[in-house]
Amino acid sequence: MHILIATLHVRASDQAVSLAAGCLKSSLPPEVQQQTELIDLFPEKDARTTCNQLLELNPTIIAFPLYVWNRNRILHISKLLRKEKSGLIMIAGGPEASADSHNVLNEGALDGVIRGEGEVSFAQLIHKLEKGAVIDDVAGYLSAAQSGQCAPTPTVCPDLSVLASPWLSGQLPLEKNCGVLWEVARGCQFNCAFCYDAKGHQGVRPFPVDRLKKELHLFTQRQVSQVWVLDSTFNAPPGRGKQLLQLLIEQAPQIHFHIEAKVDLLDSETIDLLSRLNCSVQIGLQSATPQVLNPLHRNLSPQQMERRLKQMSIAGITYGLDLIYGLPGDNHCGFKKSLDFALRQQPNQIDIFPLAVLPGTELFDHQQEFGIQSERRPPYLLQSNATYSQQDLRKSSVLAAATDIFYNRGRAVGFFLPLCKTLKSSPSAFLQQFSLWLNNHKHIKEQKLLDTESWYPEEILPLQHQYVAEQLDDNKLAKLQNLVTDLINYHFFCAETLLANDCLPNKDIPSKKNWNKLLWKLNPDVRIQSFHFTPEDLERVAGEPLEKANKQLSPDPGVAIFLRQQGEIFIESLDDSFAQILNRAKAKSTIQHLRGKIDGQLADELLDFAITQGLLQPIGSIKK
Repeated sequence: MHILIATLHVRASDQAVSLAAGCLKSSLPPEVQQQTELIDLFPEKDARTTCNQLLELNPTIIAFPLYVWNRNRILHISKLLRKEKSGLIMIAGGPEASADSHNVLNEGALDGVIRGEGEVSFAQLIHKLEKGAVIDDVAGYLSAAQSGQCAPTPTVCPDLSVLASPWLSGQLPLEKNCGVLWEVARGCQFNCAFCYDAKGHQGVRPFPVDRLKKELHLFTQRQVSQVWVLDSTFNAPPGRGKQLLQLLIEQAPQIHFHIEAKVDLLDSETIDLLSRLNCSVQIGLQSATPQVLNPLHRNLSPQQMERRLKQMSIAGITYGLDLIYGLPGDNHCGFKKSLDFALRQQPNQIDIFPLAVLPGTELFDHQQEFGIQSERRPPYLLQSNATYSQQDLRKSSVLAAATDIFYNRGRAVGFFLPLCKTLKSSPSAFLQQFSLWLNNHKHIKEQKLLDTESWYPEEILPLQHQYVAEQLDDNKLAKLQNLVTDLINYHFFCAETLLANDCLPNKDIPSKKNWNKLLWKLNPDVRIQSFHFTPEDLERVAGEPLEKANKQLSPDPGVAIFLRQQGEIFIESLDDSFAQILNRAKAKSTIQHLRGKIDGQLADELLDFAITQGLLQPIGSIKK
């Protein structure tokens, strides 16, 4: 028997981790694990190629974790597999198989689905298949032959201590600087009408602390760089959240953790713990209108949220906010108010989603009451509801895309709010005008605007400069142009440097006598930029009103260097001679060209420093 557990990921990334597949394999007996293989699939390959890839491994059984993003493709692949190998056994699990079991079976060519948490059921199912026993009594299993019957209750593992860790058992690879999806608990104590997290089991079931400690120790040993904590609300209940934070601080202080929190459960002690942890925190705002959230079983006190977010900001905690447009009771005008509220908190990231009416949620089950019209197939996006028209949804989608492009991808966090205040514009009005400007002045079609994944920071930067310059001119504020240009560039290069690799000294520096025989170029992880004001002065007036800051600063044109070493960002003004050398090195250059007309001894010292520190790198020999 050869078992494949095949995961189709959204894309290749540090989060493309086959966690569900690893959990399933870990649940099997050792002798069956040896016959089981985890396969990572990616959407770049078409369905036929993927089908052939799986068949080449000659499987007896294939199990697929099924999610919103891969359901349609996986079910199509299952039909292709069935045509090529009729005796192949195919099973699916995951949120889509649990919430929409009958339709999944009707649309694909699967033999059955497992509803709920699959480890125990999957192990039972494989054991029975291996023995040729009847499988209809496996908990949570619905076969294709039974698809006309009532679906069984989704399975829930009440005692998580009996489950083997996919990390500790070695089922999932851990490489240096890799990312990890890490379960610390299952379930959710809340019951939001649009969310599936709490379905099947109300309440939170933490994994044993001893297991978490061992996993953290392993992550540290293997030099994992970042961990996504899979817990809908890590600080619910608050005491559990504090214990978890203390554990992370003690066991893995060098790892960066991505955490989801509920802001109304944050207190000063939790904020203090977060400030001591290398982390970023994502907070589900969804809407800033309590009247919209209350019927969806969510509470919000805008004043309390503002206080808590201000505390987090003062404590130096990186945090982001989530918004949803299309919620029942809301409209485009309400979404703009929520966006204004969110951006005034100056989050490091704002993630905006259209409402997805997911099977198994209260919204899905009560669509008629909310006047909801939605897609019947993944991704189940809202088409309209009683208060949100199709026209409103289109406006909101364009505004959401403009926000992502200018604010998130455009690295605008540090200057955005002071700029809006200077222009006497609300954040949403500024961004809405930006979308119109892209269309009318840059002839960028709406389809291109909405495809935010295709936008890159380096192409957004000149658009920001052009748009903001026009806004300043229109408001008779051209005197601020140099300052705003510097701020846009400063925050862009800070963000890019934060994401860059460390600038490391060359391990194999060629002998100095051979430097003249080589071509040199600036290390790609080093940034050089001209400014009207020094970076030190720009940092000093950060957060000040722009007109006030402009009066405080004296022009001091020069060049600054941005680089990262041992995870820390260094930004320094350069003297003219060093700036000349590094600017020339943006294009491949000889040592003679880099020296220019700089005094011989000074040039030697600067070049020696730049090469030994890794600022300049050899890229080949000079061709004769």
